[in-house]
Amino acid sequence: MIRQLFERKAYYEAETLAEAQALLDDGLDLDFVLGLFPDDVEWLEGMLTVSEELDAAYAVDSASYYFEASLKSKFLTGSREARPVVPVLVPAPAFSPVRTGLATVSVGAAAAAVGVLALGFITAGNAVPGDWNYTFKLANERFEYTLSRGDNRIDVQLRQAENRVMELKRQSERGDASPQQVERLQSELDNLTELARHQEFNDVQKGRVEVVAKVATTVFTDLNQKQPDIDVSAAAASVQDTLNTALGGSTVVSEPSPTATPSPTVEPSPSATASATPTPPPPTPKPTEPPTPSETPTDTPSPEPTGTATSAPEVETVTPSATSTP
Repeated sequence: MIRQLFERKAYYEAETLAEAQALLDDGLDLDFVLGLFPDDVEWLEGMLTVSEELDAAYAVDSASYYFEASLKSKFLTGSREARPVVPVLVPAPAFSPVRTGLATVSVGAAAAAVGVLALGFITAGNAVPGDWNYTFKLANERFEYTLSRGDNRIDVQLRQAENRVMELKRQSERGDASPQQVERLQSELDNLTELARHQEFNDVQKGRVEVVAKVATTVFTDLNQKQPDIDVSAAAASVQDTLNTALGGSTVVSEPSPTATPSPTVEPSPSATASATPTPPPPTPKPTEPPTPSETPTDTPSPEPTGTATSAPEVETVTPSATSTP
């Protein structure tokens, strides 16, 4: 089809000449052939006459074998002769100095831009908000999340949540954290929760979620102490929601208190060093038998009570007086 578009077509005169020549070759007379083309006799007669004369000359004296061989050898010899190569000098185009300078500056600017982009993507791994290459880090994370599929997307989202927690931790240590960074961490946790609702986490991923939740809670507590004007209650709720959804249970993470209030120390009350030993009751005194008449009454000593720490009161024994012998 394309070849037909660029193929040259025969014009009217060429077609007429070819048709008339074919009639002559068939043995028709020249006058008869010209009578068939009355409108083209002026130019067609001369061409047909020349054609007939060439045919007659070729029929009378044809080329010999030796002439054809010599002519062929001349052609071959001429093709083998080495001819000197004439260099073609192309004049250099004349450029304007201003145009040359602009082209140089453009090339230099393009090379510098490519170098900055490459350096930004290479060094953006440890960037935090406020660094010049932090935008490259976010762009790289978005590109990586877009290309991830299935279980790999969970690992990518976990890594991004870990990055947000570590960035907020570094900012909290320096004292320059911002509410925007807390909101960015909350957004990453919400995305992780959404993934946990549709896909089941394996044991390694669950462990990483627990670590993220613990570190985030610690960072929120430190942030409340250093920058109490930043509200982290919504982010703390997102941490708890992510933990419960990923682990499939009700795991409670202690929420950070607004301000750190020292709790009073309760000192133990002094206790008695020694407890009173119960004192056994004093022995019951035995009744004294009356003396015989021949015996001389003697005073019976009272028994001494025994005790430990506490002495029992002495019991006074009454002895009957001696009676005279009848």
